[in-house]
Amino acid sequence: MPRLQVDLQIPVKLRHVAHLYRFYGLVKPKAILLNCPEVSFAGTLTLRMLAQWALVHASNPRARENPPRDESRQQPRDARSTRRITTRSAGSTGARRHPMTQTFSRRRFLRSAGLLGLSVAASGLATPYLARGAASQIRIVSNPGLENATLNALMDEMGYFRQFGVNARIVEIAGSTGPFDAIAAGAGDVCMVSGYNLVLSRIAQGANVKIVGAGMKKCALTVFARPGGAKTLADLEGKTVAVGPTRGLLHSLMLQLMKERRIDASRINFVDKGSNDQCHQAVVDAEVDACCSSISHLNDQDGLVVINDANMWQALPRCIFQTAYASDAALRDKHEGMVAVMAAYGSLYEYLMSPASRDAFFEARKHAQKKFDKASAQAIWEFNETQRPYSKDLSLTRDDIGYLQDMYIGLGTLQRKQPFAAVADMSAAQDAAKLSG
Repeated sequence: MPRLQVDLQIPVKLRHVAHLYRFYGLVKPKAILLNCPEVSFAGTLTLRMLAQWALVHASNPRARENPPRDESRQQPRDARSTRRITTRSAGSTGARRHPMTQTFSRRRFLRSAGLLGLSVAASGLATPYLARGAASQIRIVSNPGLENATLNALMDEMGYFRQFGVNARIVEIAGSTGPFDAIAAGAGDVCMVSGYNLVLSRIAQGANVKIVGAGMKKCALTVFARPGGAKTLADLEGKTVAVGPTRGLLHSLMLQLMKERRIDASRINFVDKGSNDQCHQAVVDAEVDACCSSISHLNDQDGLVVINDANMWQALPRCIFQTAYASDAALRDKHEGMVAVMAAYGSLYEYLMSPASRDAFFEARKHAQKKFDKASAQAIWEFNETQRPYSKDLSLTRDDIGYLQDMYIGLGTLQRKQPFAAVADMSAAQDAAKLSG
């Protein structure tokens, strides 16, 4: 099935992306580049509205300049959002992309959409058929990073989606907030593998999203230091430590680690050096004294040392590293599909932690990484086998959620503790555990 790549460089609100995606997901072009900075799509376009507009257009040529609008949801012209979204069917890993591109003007987009709407309106069977297909498909959102790409490739290779009858479309959206934004806007259903430390805060702010289980449960992070420098966490006082953005995931976990070790974090100079890998490189380049970074660097031959008491999977055993989350709509309307997706991921995680997974894991990694890093792959595979950071049963307990709430309240990113049912729904995860045995 062809892949779809959309570069959104038009002034649209993120919720409008969902409608553009649904439309292009139906016609399945290999790639479409929308590059119309001078126009704005105001309101929400739907197939029914497009069909109505197409019928008017057929009898009134002037109507082509007036596309259908949802007048109740007008947006100011300067409200802009730029996103890079890559979607593909679950049957194609899509790790190496060589897309064809075509530039569409707003008028050409509307003409094409109008023709689709006209074809839908002309057939009494087309609309119900498309509606059933859209309702059954689960849109799984993730970041396009190496670790996620490896899991997606391995999922495809092992055939767990096929085993559980999953009808899925993988939607990759860049940025730490990208997957949550897409799901909250209706452009995705569930995120299984991309960690985001503000999920509870966004839910408290009104997002119609729930935590539905766990991706990786144990924190796959540690603290690396320059040789001859800090040997313990206490030695970091007075040092400069790279952690990424303030109150981001790395920074938050470092603050929690210091709190539980009764170390005054205010005496440590935390700095933003960018991504996980960039933080590690900053230590290698002697720009900082230490960093919080991924266990994927444990086998690097760069001379750095691991601080003794800083392995977070041991130091923060109650902290859930990656929560899976889904829209309320998906939980309500696509329960069976959600159960199948979570059963597939549970089976993938169980396999990933077994000795038998090594060759398949390395092949998936090679497929996902342009320049294969064997040392990194070996570090991750060894961590998965020895520390078993995943679980076949993806469900979380009230204590799991309560710990995260208390942690983020203490860090100042969450204002109050909400009831478990207001922030989490484990029904799909629990049914998935029964389904997969």
